[in-house]
This record gives sequence, C-alpha cells and structure tokens, in this order.
Amino acid sequence: MVNSPDVSVIVPVFNGGDGLEFSLRSLLNQTLKKLEIIVVNDASTDTSKAVIDILASENGNIVAIHLPENQGVHEARLAGIKKAAAPWIGFLDADDFARPNMFEVMLGAGKQENVDIVVCGSYRVTPERKLIAPKLRFKRSKKVDSDVFEKFCRFEFGTGMLWNKLYRREVLTPYGDMHFPWRQNINEDLVLNLGLFKKASSIYLLKEVLHEYVFNKSSVTSNSDNARDFVSTFRAFALALYCVPGLHEDSRHWVIELYRRQLSTQNYCVDDITKLLAYNDDLKEAINLISSIDSGYLAILSARRVPNNLPVNALFSIIKFKIKKWLIGPV
Repeated sequence: MVNSPDVSVIVPVFNGGDGLEFSLRSLLNQTLKKLEIIVVNDASTDTSKAVIDILASENGNIVAIHLPENQGVHEARLAGIKKAAAPWIGFLDADDFARPNMFEVMLGAGKQENVDIVVCGSYRVTPERKLIAPKLRFKRSKKVDSDVFEKFCRFEFGTGMLWNKLYRREVLTPYGDMHFPWRQNINEDLVLNLGLFKKASSIYLLKEVLHEYVFNKSSVTSNSDNARDFVSTFRAFALALYCVPGLHEDSRHWVIELYRRQLSTQNYCVDDITKLLAYNDDLKEAINLISSIDSGYLAILSARRVPNNLPVNALFSIIKFKIKKWLIGPV
C-alpha cells in the first residue's frame, strides 16, 4: 500500500484476457511513484483474478478488489471510488494503456492551474500498441472556467469517457453512490461525467496525448447494432435525468441537446421501427422513468430542429405517431 498516494487510478476488469497485465504494467511504470492502483475484478471467469493477485503480491501499490458476482462496469467503478485514498482520482480501462508520464503530467497541471478536472488527448492503437490515429487531441493547453457544463454537453472536451481525465477527489467522491435502477453497460461513463462536469468549476485541457485507446474489432463498442445502441443510449438519457443531482431546467436543456445530438447521428438511425420490438421492456422502463420526471422531455428530445431536417427518427416515430402504444402499451 502506498502511504498518502497522490493519485488513485481505478481499473475495472471483467475477463481482461491477455492484455490485462500489459495495461496494469503501464500503470506500474508511471513516472509518478505515489500512485495507488485499484483493480476491481468484476467476477471474471478467465485468468484475470490470478493475474491481479500475482501483480498485487509483487507490488504494494496495487489494491485488489474481487466482487463476488458480476455487477457491470459502472458498479465496479463505484467500488473503486469508495476505496480510493488519493486527493486525485483517475480511471483506466483494462485493455488500454497509460503513457509513462500520464499521471505525473495531469497531476502537475491540476495543481498548477487549480482546477477540478484535467483532460488529456488519446491515441487509437492496436492491441500491440501500434498507432492508428488520434482519437482525441487538443490544439493547445488551456484552462476553462466558464460555462463548463454547457461546453461539456456540446462535446467541446471530447465525448463522455472517463479514462482520459483526472478528477479532484471532492468532485468525484460524492458520486460514489450513483447506483442506477438498471444495469447500464453503454454510455454509463457519460452519465457519471454529466454529474462531475456539473459540479466542476474549472477544467484544464492538455495538448499532450497521454492515453492509448486499444481498438479491438471484437469489442461491444466496435460491433455496432443501431437498434441496440439507440435503445441503450435512450436509456442512458433517462438515467441522466434521474440520477444527476442539481439538474434544473436550464441544465436539463443542455442534457437534452446532448442526447438529441447523439441520437441524431447515423450510428443510431433505425431504418425499420419493428427492430425495436426486441427491446420492448427496455423502452418501457426508460419512458416510464422519464415520464415520472416530466413527460414533456420526451417530446422535446424528439422534436425536429428545423423544417425538413432529419429528426431523431426512431424516437420521433415512437412519440409523434404514438407507435410507443403499439410497442409498449400505455405509459
């Protein structure tokens, strides 16, 4: 165990496979030495537990948490947040890599600029760490201390990922009990980040690319299914409205615009509304949750922006033409 660590990094793991050890070693090889590595094993069924236990026995800065049953990546992260001891907290996915100076540079920027969140760039790489292309990068480093939440919702800081950010403890730990009413495996990091950027007073964007995102063609996010992704993201929208505290009318406007923008892209276009029938119960659950807050948000989310502009096609059809009654019955 590291005495008084400067940074805690949380690594959720489910069946990490061959890449897990390499990812963890990218943390063990950090130039920042007072680094606490919290590895949360989400009831893996492969060799992940053995890999974690061996590395933990050899390295005193690794804290191993083994969950008794699989709970999903969001709950695994929450377990890590509760255990984290450092004043700054970051995340790494179990198949990605942190460049050697990632957390030293981010911590230095956070302290020097006195901000709540630091964001760095990321490269898309192969599992062998061969560079493919930038996934996210900023032209210059800069501090942002105005309209932070609105700018986050406009994706000016990238999308909703957790793994290229470092958070001041006081911003993150209040969300250690953000439990969802259902299991959410897509877009769950964006929901958490909505709360964090709502709470943050200032952030710092680093021009340095310090993270490596492993592009794996067999991963869930690499194998797109528009209907599944549409429903999962729509459910994330419901969670955002329900779970993020302090969202008043103006704040919810930005959340709605964020999800309208996401659901309006080609990746979420559902060409045949009957494809949503397989997700009948999921849609009903999400629509009921949104309606319990304000049913008007459904109409706002699905509204056309301008005449003849492509709407959020699937949701527009469900609401505008009342196909939701055919899909799920009265709500």
